[in-house]
Amino acid sequence: MFKKYIIYGFGASGLNAAKYLFKLNEDFILTDDNPESIISAAEIFGNDKVCESALVQNYVDSNSTIIFSPGIPLFYPTRHKILDIVNSKSAKIICDIELFYKITKQLSYENFYIGITGTNGKSTSSQLTYEILKEIFPSTYLSGNIGIACFDLLNKKNFDLNSDFSLSNFVLEISSYQLDLITDTHLDVAALTNITPDHIDRHGSFENYFMAKKSIFKNLRKNDYAVIAIDNEYSSQIYYQLIDEKISAEIIPVSSSKKLSFGISIVDGFLYKNIDEFKKYDLRKMVLRGQHNMENIAISFANSYLVAKKRNLVADEVENKIINTIINFKGLKHRMQYVGNIGKINFINDSKATNAESTLNALKSYDNIFWILGGRPKSGGIDILKPFFSKITKAYLIGESTKDFAIALKNNGILYEECSILENAFKKAYKDAKNSGLNHKNILLSPACASFDQWKNFEERGDYFCRLFDEIKGQ
Repeated sequence: MFKKYIIYGFGASGLNAAKYLFKLNEDFILTDDNPESIISAAEIFGNDKVCESALVQNYVDSNSTIIFSPGIPLFYPTRHKILDIVNSKSAKIICDIELFYKITKQLSYENFYIGITGTNGKSTSSQLTYEILKEIFPSTYLSGNIGIACFDLLNKKNFDLNSDFSLSNFVLEISSYQLDLITDTHLDVAALTNITPDHIDRHGSFENYFMAKKSIFKNLRKNDYAVIAIDNEYSSQIYYQLIDEKISAEIIPVSSSKKLSFGISIVDGFLYKNIDEFKKYDLRKMVLRGQHNMENIAISFANSYLVAKKRNLVADEVENKIINTIINFKGLKHRMQYVGNIGKINFINDSKATNAESTLNALKSYDNIFWILGGRPKSGGIDILKPFFSKITKAYLIGESTKDFAIALKNNGILYEECSILENAFKKAYKDAKNSGLNHKNILLSPACASFDQWKNFEERGDYFCRLFDEIKGQ
């Protein structure tokens, strides 16, 4: 193990790494570019465990490993000074995932690591992969960019280097920032959902961003798997590049638009497995909706099936567990989350849709919509949603955007009501849905707006919608 650690950045990852190292009485120093964060760290760990970022070079030598926060820009828009220190001192720079991997792999070489990245869908794919594997292997854990710091797992469970931590599966959502700081981590299954231009300010160019995403596959070995969704232009390019490069791992393509002669496909509500042998599964009763989510489901099926295969547990019983978990998966909170139903009325919490582009997927996915929308508006309004206005039975307007959205809806012949606040909108939508003669109805909170006019964040807004459902469900 390394002799000295420099934790650079006092966010969630840095805090939890420091807690674990402190528990083990390891030699570390914590710093941050924000002086207030250093004061907070000193209150927890003591003054001897912190230093000002301007002085950090005094603590670095060739035996040092710098655990750098992915939240701090490393290369762009300006090169971070830590890179010059690393080069001059011949030190190592990694992220918390890399250190977590080294520690847990030392605990047991039978631990498996499933890494998932992509511009969109990686959180949903990570969560669903975790929930499936948890059904099959109880010792399965979720962490990484999804918001659960790696070392939080060890801290909560009080593991130490002598713990029995064998035969575990670690599902890791990995961002492009984290991939920039990973050198040695060996994934048993590495998955890429898609790539679209994003985070160019942090990577300097789309090419750099593209290469960061591709690097998730760099340490794969024989008997490992590269899972790639090939409907996307850029992830498809990586698929064919890996084939041309003749990597050791087996490459598994995934599609949500066409049946593949080899790979995993979801088309018209059926999942087709063309790995080892052909099987077809009926997913038409699944709770999760949306074409974009079919890619996430296919990725998650592939990840889970391949882990079971590597552990020699492929059987009908295991595959049925995978399919049943997929069918009952409600999605991530606030992202087209199926909250529940009352009779023929479904309730969907899509509070994370803070702009019209995000709401687009929800309107594509449902019919007979009783739509709750509004808040602090973004530029562009809701004009791009016009092609799907025919799916709306009635709209319920809340927040600062009410007047502007009312004009847009009126001009397009959409029935609407001004409700001011979410509680009023919810009650009116429920009453109207209950009294309508439609066979199936969907009350959808997909605001297409920021929440800050009435709420602290979109999570608070979505949680209130769920609470209103619980109250009316209990009546």
